Amino acid sequence: MKKTMLGTLGAVVLISVMMVSCVGVSTPKASLNNAVDSVSYAYGVVMADQGLVQFLEQQGVFTSSSNIENDYQMRIAAADSTEKQVLQKEMAAKIDSVNKLNAPQLAQFVKGLKDAISLEEKSAYAQGLSIGAQFSQMMLPQVNTMLYGEEGEQKVNTTQLLSGLISVLKKEELAISTMDANAYFQQEIEKAQEAERIRQEEELKIKYAESIAEGDTFLEENGKREEVVTLPSGLQYEILKKGTGAVPAKTDRVKVHYHGTLIDGTVFDSSVERGEPATFGVTQVIVGWTEALQLMPVGSKWRLYVPYDLAYGSQDRGTIKPFSNLIFEVELLGIEK
Repeated sequence: MKKTMLGTLGAVVLISVMMVSCVGVSTPKASLNNAVDSVSYAYGVVMADQGLVQFLEQQGVFTSSSNIENDYQMRIAAADSTEKQVLQKEMAAKIDSVNKLNAPQLAQFVKGLKDAISLEEKSAYAQGLSIGAQFSQMMLPQVNTMLYGEEGEQKVNTTQLLSGLISVLKKEELAISTMDANAYFQQEIEKAQEAERIRQEEELKIKYAESIAEGDTFLEENGKREEVVTLPSGLQYEILKKGTGAVPAKTDRVKVHYHGTLIDGTVFDSSVERGEPATFGVTQVIVGWTEALQLMPVGSKWRLYVPYDLAYGSQDRGTIKPFSNLIFEVELLGIEK
């Protein structure tokens, strides 16, 4: 068993040395003279074999040669002996070309790997290298995307990033206090998020331009009816039944029956159809409802015509598509104590 294992490892050593030498990267000489060396070498092979190559290819560090190998292996399997030799030479030449293309990246990867793997586990340099890699590979790309978008040309200035970071570590006087820095950074993230939200909403408005126009026309025509009241916010309502009870305040909870439809009559939600009233806080609903509830005396039944910006805006909620104007029949049954 041991001989077979060492023989297999020896074959792997030969293949590895041949592949690496062709791209100009120096490989430490393999030694399988004792159990420690053998298991160490085996561990290295296992680490590389269990997804490392695929990961580096996915990250764009290496160009993959898998497609070349798979294509030629299929062709070789179906070829006669003469064709096999020709195809094997072609495959080797193409793989060698990819290996040469990968050589500079492989050299840099191996250098970084050697530097990191030889460090003491708890050394300050090892920690700096580890955190620096996280900054470079994960945190900075995320921050750049949050601040400037996925396609943005601007990037975080790493010199200034280090200036702020090192100043804190060295307890030096800061150009921006820690409190102000936190507030400013959060403010810039929120500004960028709002700008991205607006950009996405504008794109959606182009996509849903026809339905937005239909909704605008509906409200415009509906507002001309005598029984309809249009508030400054754009919310419209008509009174189906007058109530004489108390009017809810913003802090109250109310019990209501309601029936909600799109402007074409499609029902999307109805406590009436469920046969059970709903109870919730006045401010726990869409803006149009919050406004209307604070005008309705208990016992009232109103029909609300809610513009999309007082409803769900650009959200896609299944039946309720982005920029949908909504109609609700709302009966205020009571104020909950």
